[in-house]
Amino acid sequence: MVSNTKDTGAFFAPFGLGGQGRELVSLVGGGGKTTLLRALGRFLSRSGTTLLTTTTKVAPNDLPLLLLGGYEGPEEDTERIRAALRLHSPLLAAQRHVRDGDREKLEGLSPEAIDRLWSGKAADFLICEADGARHKPLKAWADWEPPIPSQTTLLCAVLGADRLGEPLTEDCVHRMALMTERFGFRPGDALTPDRLAALLESPHGYLKNAPPAGRRIVFLNRSDLLPPARLDALARDFLPRTARLLGSWDLLILGSLHELRIEAVLMPRRGR
Repeated sequence: MVSNTKDTGAFFAPFGLGGQGRELVSLVGGGGKTTLLRALGRFLSRSGTTLLTTTTKVAPNDLPLLLLGGYEGPEEDTERIRAALRLHSPLLAAQRHVRDGDREKLEGLSPEAIDRLWSGKAADFLICEADGARHKPLKAWADWEPPIPSQTTLLCAVLGADRLGEPLTEDCVHRMALMTERFGFRPGDALTPDRLAALLESPHGYLKNAPPAGRRIVFLNRSDLLPPARLDALARDFLPRTARLLGSWDLLILGSLHELRIEAVLMPRRGR
C-alpha cells in the first residue's frame, strides 16, 4: 500500500477526520475493516493520540500492543493507556491473546468499556473495529452483533465494491442463509442498487445497533479490483441510483484502500 503523507491526507479528506476535535470511530461490515483500522490509526496519529481496539477479535499486527486483561474502565487503567500513548501512537489495545480456530487473535473490549475510555478521554481518537465478517465483503448479522459503542461519533460501514452488481453467494456473504431469512435475498440474486439500499437502510442491516447521533459513512472499498469500464458504470449509474434510495447516511464513498485512491463521493439526503 502507498503510505506517504500527501496520499493519505487526500484519501481521508472526505471522511472529515482529524480537524474537528476528538472522534470515536466504529467500523462495521466487511471488505477491509482491519486495513482501514490501521490506516486510520496512522493517519490520525498526526493530529493526536490514537488508540485502536475492537469489540470482537482482531489479528495481531506490527503496531505496538497494550494488553488490558479484564479491563472495564477504572481510572488507573485509563491513565496507564494515556502513559502508553505518550510513547506509542497509534497503539493497539486488547484484553488478551486467544485462539480462533487455527489462528491467533486478540480479544477486544466490551462496547461499554470503550464508551468509558471515550468519556475518560483516554485518547484523542478511538478507532474501533466493531464487527466481524470472516474476511468476506458482505454479511448478515446475528442477534448479538454488531457490538457498537454507544458514544460513537462516526459510524463507517465498509463493503466490497467488487461485489456490486454481482451475484450474492456463500463465497462473498458471511451468513448467506441468514441474509435470505432476514432480507429474502437468495443465492444467485444480483446485488442491485435496490438490494444494497435495503441492506444499508434496514435496522437489521448496516444500521443494526447504530447510535442515533453521530455521522454515518458508507465506504465501498476495493475499487482497484474493478476494470475501468465497470468502475465508470458504477460511478455514473449504480451509485447515484443507490444514493437516491438512502435517507440514513451522510456520505457514500467509492475508493481503494490498497491504492489510497478515491473514485467518487456522493451525498445522500440524510433525514428526509
